[in-house]
Amino acid sequence: MKQLAESASYIIFHEYETVFLKIKNTAGFSVIGDFYGDPEFAVISENEKFCVMGGAGIIVYFLHEPFEEYQYNTHSAQWKEWGRGQNSDDTIWVTNAVFIDDRTIEIETEDMQKHTVDVYSLP
Repeated sequence: MKQLAESASYIIFHEYETVFLKIKNTAGFSVIGDFYGDPEFAVISENEKFCVMGGAGIIVYFLHEPFEEYQYNTHSAQWKEWGRGQNSDDTIWVTNAVFIDDRTIEIETEDMQKHTVDVYSLP
């Protein structure tokens, strides 16, 4: 497994297309994302309320129990998605994300465009 991000309480890893969350000082892992192609990055908010993973679009995963495992084509209060189309023509390829504040991220796409997104306002 390859580590993508780490904070005081969490470590985010991926193995191939699947992204895992490890809560430090526990033995288990939870699946928090899955990407077409490997994920490009992950970042954890400073307040540890959510993390953002990106590659073929982004997944915002909210860091609270009960850490529901991510599933494709499923709506959940545990995660939100952006730019993840049903086919490659509808997908936005994301290369990086940075935090503007504790609820806003700036997403950079492979065509060098930047999008500012409020994670709590995503559909």
